[in-house]
Amino acid sequence: MQRQSKPHDLLVALLLVQSLLERRSEAFFQPFGLTSAQFNILNLLGYREGRMDQAELVDLLLVGKSSISIVLNRMVRNGLVKREEHPKDRRQTVLILTPKGRALWRKISPSYEANVKKIFGALPTSRRKRFLDDLKVIHVAFLAEEENA
Repeated sequence: MQRQSKPHDLLVALLLVQSLLERRSEAFFQPFGLTSAQFNILNLLGYREGRMDQAELVDLLLVGKSSISIVLNRMVRNGLVKREEHPKDRRQTVLILTPKGRALWRKISPSYEANVKKIFGALPTSRRKRFLDDLKVIHVAFLAEEENA
């Protein structure tokens, strides 16, 4: 008879996966001189035709503005991204992928996508929606707990 999984078992499993994802990401992006956060920004800009409001980027990455600013400053210094004033709102900034940033994204993206498919393809297609739904339930539970704290 199979033992019932406890909530703590789920936490340990998620932490193990998180740890492996972080180590694999670091090892993958390091030869390109990037962090996973920097690649996520390149990837979002690449799929958005190279332009995006900085506020929208912050919302999509779900991290604080100060964290993103540090990463973006480094990317601007490295010539991967540039900032421009928003055409309609001076308080806003538009991020633009430079030719150097686009070339790097195009170089990395195919092998990145192949790795994602390889790892997450291990989960049968028939179970993926349920897995996503379960993760959303956990996410909502975290948000509710934060509101109560």
